Amino acid sequence: MLKVRHYFIILILTFPILVSFDPNGLPRQFFALYESPEGIQFISYSKEWDQQKLVELYKELLQNKHGKELNYLQEVRVIDGALSSSLTKGSYHALTNTITLYQGGKYTETSEYRETLSHEYGHHFAYYYFPSHHFPFSEWQQLRGISTTNLRWDAFWNYKEKNHAFYPQEVIADDYVLLYGATKKLDVNNIESNEVFYLRTEHENQELPNVLENTDLQMFLEEESGIKINEDRLLQSPKLLKWSDETLLFQISTKSNVAYRLNLAFHDSFNSTLNSEVVEVYEITSGKTNGHLEFSLDQIDQEIFSKYEYVSTTIDVVDLSTAIGFQTEEKTLKLNN
Repeated sequence: MLKVRHYFIILILTFPILVSFDPNGLPRQFFALYESPEGIQFISYSKEWDQQKLVELYKELLQNKHGKELNYLQEVRVIDGALSSSLTKGSYHALTNTITLYQGGKYTETSEYRETLSHEYGHHFAYYYFPSHHFPFSEWQQLRGISTTNLRWDAFWNYKEKNHAFYPQEVIADDYVLLYGATKKLDVNNIESNEVFYLRTEHENQELPNVLENTDLQMFLEEESGIKINEDRLLQSPKLLKWSDETLLFQISTKSNVAYRLNLAFHDSFNSTLNSEVVEVYEITSGKTNGHLEFSLDQIDQEIFSKYEYVSTTIDVVDLSTAIGFQTEEKTLKLNN
């Protein structure tokens, strides 16, 4: 009986890895092959991806901060087809240490896979250093500040695309993207067109606490992996300090070249923003800030303040030097009419 129990425990612990096998067979013919100095096989099953593009893909991979775990990555594959009927661009398989990039016939430039490659490598990073992260009550989950009830723990036997953002495996992979992943610069001239906010790199689950200001978790990741997190990519969520009809004052990170878009939705019902009137106000930090950001509301038609009972606010944030950003939690304020 004891022997059976041991086998059962082993099965439970290895089940997530066993079921991570790719159920979809690969094409028999590959079009190009490149082996990196670390021994990672880059294999193209798409005629759109020749050896030179695989070399570029390897260079893109290296833009993600890495340590000894890189040497244990076995393959990066590019295939033409999709994963079942999904729009998924990538997947990672823990048993084979393999990243698969899908829709290679559609995405033909390395930059189009940047965030996907970072995310999938984030899985590799997570399973190497934190193999228990997909179980409840792991040290990672506790330091991340997420209740077990706010995540889904059934990805391996009850996976659903609609729950993707709530699986711990996906949360930690996106954490890696923000803390260690490849970055890019955004054009300051595209702020008021809102393009920079659409192009930002953000966590899929915007309901979770901001990992970019979680110093306890960051220290834990650094200690376990030995990989330092660059401080210049960290961003504090703006915190409201003062509110009037003339200004909104927030406490922010003391760094320059960060774009902020204040979204104001004026409405009459506290619990509903239906039929609201929306206004956007933009600011960008320059030089070394004093940790404060003031939005002037003088540019807004003042009649709007007397027309409505409430205003709901969110702030879109993006660091133009890294493209990293997020949207803050919505807050509703009562107007002083």
